[in-house]
Amino acid sequence: MSKKRKIAFVGNSALTMWNFRAGVMKALAKDGNDITIIAPQDLDIKPCLEAGIHYIPIDVDCKGKNPLKEIKLYHQLSKIYKNENFDLIFHYTIKPIIYGSLAATAARAKHISVVTGLGYTFIKKNWLFRLTCFLYRTTLRKTNEVWFLNKDDKNVFVQLGLVKPNKTFVLNGEGIDTCHFATHSQLPQQCVFLYIGRMLRYKGVELFAEAARRLSKDYPNAKWQLLGSLDIKDPSGISKAEIENWVQDGIVEYLGSTRDVRTYIEQSTCIVLPSYFREGVPRVLMEAAAMSRPIITTDSVGCREVVDDCINGLLCKPNDIDCLVEAMRKILAMSNEELTNLGKAGRGKMIREFDEKLIIEKYRQALQRYA
Repeated sequence: MSKKRKIAFVGNSALTMWNFRAGVMKALAKDGNDITIIAPQDLDIKPCLEAGIHYIPIDVDCKGKNPLKEIKLYHQLSKIYKNENFDLIFHYTIKPIIYGSLAATAARAKHISVVTGLGYTFIKKNWLFRLTCFLYRTTLRKTNEVWFLNKDDKNVFVQLGLVKPNKTFVLNGEGIDTCHFATHSQLPQQCVFLYIGRMLRYKGVELFAEAARRLSKDYPNAKWQLLGSLDIKDPSGISKAEIENWVQDGIVEYLGSTRDVRTYIEQSTCIVLPSYFREGVPRVLMEAAAMSRPIITTDSVGCREVVDDCINGLLCKPNDIDCLVEAMRKILAMSNEELTNLGKAGRGKMIREFDEKLIIEKYRQALQRYA
């Protein structure tokens, strides 16, 4: 029987921690380990508790810059780590990585930082970028390992001197349950392009709407749909009024938000994510590919990891509306057989490279090294 270890998963959202890593945590718990989620409570934690996983709430101001709140987060984590005496701690997203690493170092706890994407902080080389680099460079010195979801992000950290190359490791995304995300349904008769994600400009929502505007006259039977939540607190957030205008003009359909995207993916022809954001590896693209749906996305960080161009989808130039329109025209011109073949290739890629079982094994190997 394997050794029982106390392991913490620390992030800025319990919902995200559960949605993205439930499979990993359940597998490690089934191995006999004691698993704890540490994150703000933004979901019903009953499924976690039913799976035998503990939960400790914390306060994280994800986009705030108030130093008092940052100090409070550090002290929260310090107290938890000293009381719980974890064998290994995994930190996700920028603030848990920075302040969690400091707290874990002070508590002499072994810890791994998982950089899930560089986000908008690394888009502009301003004071926030410089401060973030300083904090990463300082706090990652004592981190046992730093994991990335794509090679581009790893290379940025190494080139900027934020982490030593021998500490780095690249995961193929965070894994996808290819049994849960599977479909045997046929493609819809009507061509349906579906965007899934938060309603943010740098995710390409405006580009999606503009492409729909340009193409809808030539293809009146096609549909363009948006699925995801509004995020008005984000500086890149699309307002409710903007989306309502698109809907009233007959350009797109807004489907609201959901916690289970599978039905919507099944009812779509092609999933579109025209992001020019520094993604990790977008989960929605893995979900769509696992469900045998063709993908249109950008040839940019994180997105291109999921798509082999013209094999399981199409890659566009980032923030290029003409390129996006052309890609949609290609999908509209394809036969059902061609679209089905793209979908089959995508599912095969997910099983070979991104299956959750492969990721779980990487976590088990980390436990063998450090706990």
